[in-house]
Amino acid sequence: MKIGFIGLGNMGSGMAANLLEHCRGNGYELQVLDLNPAAVQRLVDKGAADGESVARMATDCDVLFTSLPSAVQVNEVAFGPDGILENAREGCCWFETSTNELAQWQQVLAGAPAHMILIDAPVTGGSEGAAQGRLTMLLGAEPEALLPYQDVLASFTQKAVRMGPAGAGYVTKLSQLHLNYLVAQGIGEALMLGAKAGLDLHTLSDVLSHSCAQSYVVDNYIPKVLDGSYDESFALGLATKDMRLITELGSHLNVELALADKVYATYQQAIDAYGPQVPHLNVVRLLEERSGQVLR
Repeated sequence: MKIGFIGLGNMGSGMAANLLEHCRGNGYELQVLDLNPAAVQRLVDKGAADGESVARMATDCDVLFTSLPSAVQVNEVAFGPDGILENAREGCCWFETSTNELAQWQQVLAGAPAHMILIDAPVTGGSEGAAQGRLTMLLGAEPEALLPYQDVLASFTQKAVRMGPAGAGYVTKLSQLHLNYLVAQGIGEALMLGAKAGLDLHTLSDVLSHSCAQSYVVDNYIPKVLDGSYDESFALGLATKDMRLITELGSHLNVELALADKVYATYQQAIDAYGPQVPHLNVVRLLEERSGQVLR
């Protein structure tokens, strides 16, 4: 089996590294591609092949994975004379693991040749989970389409869950992110109440982690607010992009998302204040500055 992986950023590099170990143990070939030559070379040095171009990989590979920043890049690799859809070999299966727009993916599906299988397969678990092979993958596909690839998916995921037909994976990912960002902003407000009342914030954090408020966000994000790092693993611009996708999904599905609209507006204000490259929990810094209280 020949497998191609396009996009070797924070998530893709870890996923591809684990996939490479699986390929080496099973006699498969892994081809990799990224705009950053150094990211490609790191995996080539470990035994992967340089994919050289999207068109070449699509022509040569039985399975393709993409891990890309947005629908813009997904469409760039999908369409055109040098894209996946034009060049995919007979029976090629494409797993698209990005956080993508449902409406955009539906256009990609509509343009795909009948001989291809396209599966929306966004992942959750962060860059640490990607490096450790402990991601959860959310799949939009028919059951029979997944059967030949269970061992491949297991090489870099802890769990691969079929959520429904095409598009279901993206909807699940955005639903999960919706709650993530709501709670992320909420922890800032909860901590600020404690700070203004003179509570010890580390003690408050411990209480929140062992109460009805307990969640991944509370357990993992509060320490990164209290140490002032604001979680350097993910950029504010990417979080704001996710919030945009969430509000657009609400419009696409005719669902009123009043809380999402408010949170999205706050993230946009944080972008205006600090720029898109800063850590995503700078949305809490916005509250700190408005309240005249640093959460340390």
